[in-house]
This record gives sequence, structure tokens and C-alpha cells, in this order.
Amino acid sequence: MNKEKILELLCDFLINKETVITPDLVFENVTTKLQGAKKTDIVFYKLNPLDEKSLKDFKSRLAESSPGLLIINREAQSLNIANSLSIEATQFLKAQKIILDEIFPNKKKLKMVGVTGTNGKTTSVNLAMQVSSLLGHKAFSIGTIGVQDVNGAIATDLESTTPSYVELRKLIFRFQDEYEVCFMEVSSHALFQDRLFDTMLDAAAWTSFSQDHLDYHRNMEEYFKAKLLIEKKYLIPLAKLIIPNLEKDLFHNIEKSVPLNRFKIAKTLEQRGYGHSMEERPLFYHSSYNQSNIEIALELNSELFGEENLKKIPLKYIKTPAGRFSVVELGADNMAIVDYAHTPDALINIGLAIKSAFPSHSLTVVFGCGGNRDKMKRPLMGKAVSEFANKIIVTSDNPRDEAPEDIIIDILAGIKTGYEAVVDRKKAIHAALDSIGKKEIILIAGKGHEEYQEIKGVKHPFSDFEIVEKFKSGKK
Repeated sequence: MNKEKILELLCDFLINKETVITPDLVFENVTTKLQGAKKTDIVFYKLNPLDEKSLKDFKSRLAESSPGLLIINREAQSLNIANSLSIEATQFLKAQKIILDEIFPNKKKLKMVGVTGTNGKTTSVNLAMQVSSLLGHKAFSIGTIGVQDVNGAIATDLESTTPSYVELRKLIFRFQDEYEVCFMEVSSHALFQDRLFDTMLDAAAWTSFSQDHLDYHRNMEEYFKAKLLIEKKYLIPLAKLIIPNLEKDLFHNIEKSVPLNRFKIAKTLEQRGYGHSMEERPLFYHSSYNQSNIEIALELNSELFGEENLKKIPLKYIKTPAGRFSVVELGADNMAIVDYAHTPDALINIGLAIKSAFPSHSLTVVFGCGGNRDKMKRPLMGKAVSEFANKIIVTSDNPRDEAPEDIIIDILAGIKTGYEAVVDRKKAIHAALDSIGKKEIILIAGKGHEEYQEIKGVKHPFSDFEIVEKFKSGKK
């Protein structure tokens, strides 16, 4: 795509039509990432020139790139940036679609499925992808643990749970001729920010609803309204929003806002004929919330391909996602469980599931809470762990720009039993492993699959799994 084509396509959006663009450039890519951009890239970038940090970040990223064309918002027009066009920030998505339709056209071949919810999104889309593949419909999933098919990662560098509209369209273009279905996590942020834009969903599910992200949505009502957009805005006509059987409160809340013919309850494992033996229902599915996740996965596939095509798939053939109730055996009677649980509700769910599955074991919980996020949930997380843990070790998660000691103090306000506070997460995990007793389980919660710890804007290599595995092999 050349200069003339760009100006023709964006004619109705342009504020500075007189801007000079190097005439011989040919554009081959669209991105929102300025850092590292090349001459063949069209970069959409919003900034606030009156915000010192925004301006500093922009200048730093621009110095490390050579974009062919910058499309910036009106407020940045005064900076007189070479090879740039200005449009209203509210028109970015429309302009992106027009250009993406030219360079990365969507053939509408892929069935698109979205899953939202406070907890359970990652597991549900991963399980649904595997079920679809076992049924003979090649599928991939997009979400917190990346872009995957049944064989593992098929794309890297996904920056958020739900990609930007530009990233999503490029993924659809890349995989639309190879796969039949895309299962994707759809966060409340993504719904509120319209990241799907014109990407409609052939099926959708809402896994759960409890407190999280109030730093962004202000209150639970606004958070709920953001989630509700998955049905209001993106679900195709005649399709239904799937809700787990166990989520009675969620059902009643959705019932107030969504017509009855637009949502349905997923069939339970019992209704699908699955027994309770370890052969038919492995340990992972003995927790109520993972039962809900697999029920969602099965129901979504039923919606896509018909109930008659949904055979009774042995659950033992479906792998559990990394960092979701991931068990590391530590001898005959002991184990560590690594899980992504990072909300009060998620901690209670996994804690009660472990206690129910292993009633004769004691349970130690190592957990923290992320910085620069909803502070109100911190004491609630402490209170939640107090309800089921025999021993509590409070530590750091991803402190980001906050002092980890301050985050721990917020958590401790909710703990009414004994605890140990160890700021260094590695030392906290070692403290639990070093003192493990007979018939004890150590739950390491909050980071799951993550392979980094974010401190002061830097992501340092860090893996809960690696620490446990090294301890198991006698290394530290």
C-alpha cells in the first residue's frame, strides 16, 4: 500500500491533509507498537502532549524506531512530527479497520468464540479449544497464556489477555486458512474499550463474577455493565450466552438485563453422563470451578457443532492449562499446587477444592497481590485465605511501582489468624518447602504460568514452577 492509497482511504478522517509523506514508501504492516517500528509500518499512536510522562515515553519510543507513517490523535498535531497524519482519537478504530481490510483482510471463515468472567476465562478457552480439536475441528485459543493450539504456542508476544483490535485482526488473518475456530478470552477492559470492534462472536460464555479491576471500573455495577457488553454488542443474532450451572447469582443478575432466549445454562458433567471416578473425572475436575470450566467448554462446542456431534470425550485426554491447579508431586504424601488465583473468590474456590479433595492433608498458602491494581481486594484476599489455610505465608506478587511491603500490610489487615510475611517471593516459597511436613500441600497462588516478576517497570525472570522443580531436584 502506497502513500496515495493511504490518503484515499483515510480522506474522511484526516485533520492535516497537507502533511507530507515520503512518496516512495510502500506500507506492509499496521501496528500500535511504536518502539521498533520500521519504514514499512503504519503506526497508530495516541498521546497527550500535556502529560509529561506520555510525551517522554513517546519521544523515547520514537528514538528507537523508524516508522514509515505515524497516525496520531489531534492533540499531538502541534508536535509537527514528520511523516504523520492526524485524526480524532475517536476515529482510530474505524481508520484501523479500513487499512486492515486492505492489508490483513478478514475472510470471515473463522468461527469466533468469546469467554468473559472474573475467574475461569483462561481454563475455559483452553479446554474448549482442546474439545473442538478432539471433535475434528481445528482450533486455537487467545488469552492470558498466549496463542495456542493443542500442540502448544503458535504465536508469541501477546501483550494482554485480549489483544488490541489491530493485533486481533492480524491473528485472524494469519490463522484463518488453517483453523476453523478461535476461542478467546475477552476481558472487561477489552469490552469497555471496544477492542473487538466489528469482530462478532458465534458463541460466548460468562464464567463467573466477583470483585476485581475496581481500580479501572470504579464499582461493581460498572464492572458488570462492561462484562454485559459481550452479549449486548458482540454476540450474533440467535446465538446464546452460556453460563455455568453453579453460578446462580450470576444467572439472576444476567436475567435482569438479557432476554431469556439469549442465554442458557451449561449442562453439568452428570447430565452428560460423566461419573465421579478418577478414571472418568481426573483430580482437576473434582473442584467445582473446574467442573464449571469444562461444562462451559463442552456447551460452547455443542452450540457450534450441534449436540449430536458432541461425543462423550474422555476427560483424561484433555490437558490442564499451565498454572491452573498444576500439581507438582513432592514425595508420596506431599505436593505443591501452582495456580493463577489472584482474587478473593478464586482463592476461596481453589482452597475449598483442595481441602475437599485432600481432607487429611494440611494446607499452606503462599500468596501476594499485584501492585497498581484494585487495593480494596487486598484485605479480602487475606480474609479469604484465613478461611481455609492451616499456614499462611504472605509475600510479593508483581509489585509493579508500589513498595511490596505496603501491599503486604494491606493484605494483612484481612488476616485474623497466624501468618508469616516474607517479602522476597523466592524466599517465601523456599520457606514453605523447607518446612513441609507429612501429608501437607503447598498452594503457591497468584502468578501461575507467568515467567516474570514485574518490579518498577522491569519484568525480571521468575517462575514459581522453576523454583519448585529446582527444590525438588535438590537445587536452590
